[in-house]
This record gives sequence, structure tokens and C-alpha cells, in this order.
Amino acid sequence: MPVDQRFFQIIGGMTAYDLAARLGASIHGGHANQIITGVAPLALAAKGDVTYQSAGLSTDDAPGRECIIITTAEVAAELDSDQITLIVDYPRRSFASALGIIVQEVEPEPGKTLVDRSAQIHPEATIKDGVVIAADTVVEAGAVIQSGVVIGADCHIGANSVLSHCDIANHVTIGACTVIGDSGFGFEMTPDGAIRSPHVGIVRIADGCGIGSHCCIDRGSLDDTVLGRSVMIDNLCHIAHNVQIGDRTIMAAQCGVSGSVKIGADVQIGGQVGIAQHVTIGDGAVLTARSGVTKDVTPHTQMAGFPAIEAGQYWRERAALRRLSKSSGAPRHNIKAK
Repeated sequence: MPVDQRFFQIIGGMTAYDLAARLGASIHGGHANQIITGVAPLALAAKGDVTYQSAGLSTDDAPGRECIIITTAEVAAELDSDQITLIVDYPRRSFASALGIIVQEVEPEPGKTLVDRSAQIHPEATIKDGVVIAADTVVEAGAVIQSGVVIGADCHIGANSVLSHCDIANHVTIGACTVIGDSGFGFEMTPDGAIRSPHVGIVRIADGCGIGSHCCIDRGSLDDTVLGRSVMIDNLCHIAHNVQIGDRTIMAAQCGVSGSVKIGADVQIGGQVGIAQHVTIGDGAVLTARSGVTKDVTPHTQMAGFPAIEAGQYWRERAALRRLSKSSGAPRHNIKAK
């Protein structure tokens, strides 16, 4: 899977053998001279892509025959003997190092910025080389639009916001001091401390979205972070890497969505909701305020509490606890004012 060439590039001419030597890995099967052309999750990896697998393979894992898999000797034994594998002790850690070796940030060509004549750019905004801004878009004071960003027509970019590694469609509003496209919170631990894992995806925001002030939306690690059409996000929300949000979903203030969460269409998320990583929220679900969602939610289900359960069950349990408290005769401690 090729990276977005506006922002990243793959080092040319590096082979599987070269990468194995840089990582201190042993190489088995396939063609050691296979040229590296991209990076991808295991299920999407094709010829020339570098990927990784830490645990045993599931039925959903179907890597391409000529991709390059960083993995353990135990997992390699489950693969076809001609599959290219780089054998290491800690695949995720080695894959993070591999990304730093084979993927580079692109330096944009000077003078390639395209801003429509009808766009209103404040004199104190910063527009870097390689940016595209369409008709009737407003960029307020102090905003920074980094190289390669594309912003569609009739958008409003709030004061002091920072946009990088992203595609913004039409009729999108972004509040003040919001950051979109920064690297996600990804680390691999080593005996010498944490190694930051490079994030080589981007953020894609569809038509008609509204994003409040002081929000952070991280770019993807390998896949992209994606907001569907007419998604509405309140102030002070955080959307982590690889999150996918379906059309017309709304999210109230102070929510936190962990990495690789999939949220369906028409979902309603109350204030201060937290969602654990890799959870799937079905279409039309309702997450009531301050819910802590740790497991998948089926479509059109209302959830409450922490850990979040079906709302009807949650309120029945709360009522039962109140009745139990009253029936126990437990004394109430009243504090009298002096």
C-alpha cells in the first residue's frame, strides 16, 4: 500500500535483504532481493509492502505472497515456506524501527501553493508550500496550514488552528486552536525506554463536518483516520489514530476515542464518553454521557455506565442498589451546620 506522496515517500531501491541487515533480523523464504515499495497492515499487504505480525495468524489474515512480514520464528513457521519473512524477537518494535528507515517526510516544492482568489486568508495566517485552498474558504488569524494539505470550498478554519497531513472536503468548519493531522500516541517499549512509532497515514474529513475548538484529531498509523459526511464534534474532543467515524455521527464535549475505533453512522455520543481501542460501535447507537465503552456495541443500542452496559440494565441495577440501601436500614449521616 503506497503512502500518500504529498506527505511521505518510500526510500528507493531498498530490498528485503537490506532492511533485514538494518534491523539485525534473519531473512527466510521468498526473494531477498524484493524491492520495498510500501507499508501496510497485514491483511492489506501486497507485493513489496512491509508489514508485521506478532501473534498467530487468524482466518482474516491473508497477506500477499510477495509482501515482507516482520515476525517471530513461531509465526513464520505457520506461513508458506516461500513467504518473505524477517525473523525478530519483537515484531512491533522492529516494525516501528523499519518505518523510520524506509519512510521519509516529503519536502514540498517551493511556489506550488494554490489558493483560490475568493478565499479569505488572514494576513497573520501561515500557508506553507504545496497547500491547496478552494473557493470561499476562510482562514483566520494565527492558523497554520502545513505543506500538502488540501482544503475544499466554503470551509472555515478557526484562529490558531494547525492542520497537517490531512484532506478537508467542502463546507467544513474547524474551531479555534484545533490540531488536525499530528502524529498519534504510538510507542514501543524497550529496556532503554519508549521508541516512538512513526505514523504514515493522514486524516480525511468529508463534506459538511463541524469540529469544535481545542480538539485534536491524529493522523493514522498505517491506515487513515476518517470522518464521514456531516459528522459533528463538540469542543475539547480527542480522536486518536486510525479512527473511522460514520456519516452524521455527533459527539458532545470532552470525549476521548482511542486508536483504531470504528464508529458507525448516526451514532450519538454524550459528553465525557471514553471509548477503548479497537472497539466497534454499530450504526445508530447511543452512548450516554460519561460512559466508558470497553466492548463492541451492537447497532441501535443505548449504553450507559462504566464499564458501559445496555442502558435499561444499567438503570435497573441502579434502582436495585437504591432499594437495597433503603431496606438495609443503614444510618444516614447528617452534618448540621454550626
